[in-house]
Amino acid sequence: MVASEEREVKLQLSSREEARRILLETGFKHVDTCFEEDYYYSHPCVDFSARDEALRARRRKCSSVEYYTITYKGPRVIEESGYKKRVELEVELTSAQWSSIRSIIEKLGFTNIARVSKTRELYVAECVDAYLDELHGVGFYLELELKCDRGGRVARVVVERLSSAQIVHETYLEICLKTKKCE
Repeated sequence: MVASEEREVKLQLSSREEARRILLETGFKHVDTCFEEDYYYSHPCVDFSARDEALRARRRKCSSVEYYTITYKGPRVIEESGYKKRVELEVELTSAQWSSIRSIIEKLGFTNIARVSKTRELYVAECVDAYLDELHGVGFYLELELKCDRGGRVARVVVERLSSAQIVHETYLEICLKTKKCE
């Protein structure tokens, strides 16, 4: 299991092409393009929304490799800088384990409340991972995830250059539930 503190900023984009160009000009390297399917769960005894938590099962297909994870996301803290910070506990699984864990979760009374699918272009730079996402049915977003403190400088440059983009604090799950447009 990997335990980490996720620190990121998310932008709603008016132009995916502009974001792609700015990432490359800022020194990011494109490393892969993936399709992700996320299944989010609720439980009758726990209001994850009220507690600002999430339980997610993810299937990610990149090039010819598939990855499977189960992730718990803790409550968000929005920093003055606009970055969102939260605890994340994640377990990588095989395909068979992923199916079994999802069955166990559902047998314990959890219900799948949403399926969120996206095409994700992965970029990397010093201390920053960038995810240029097409949230199917909704639109385009850019997530900049800081891997160390120095990454804040690189991320700020990208955010400043994407002046037409809007900082968004909502999760993809919240966006999908609000818009009812996710596929």
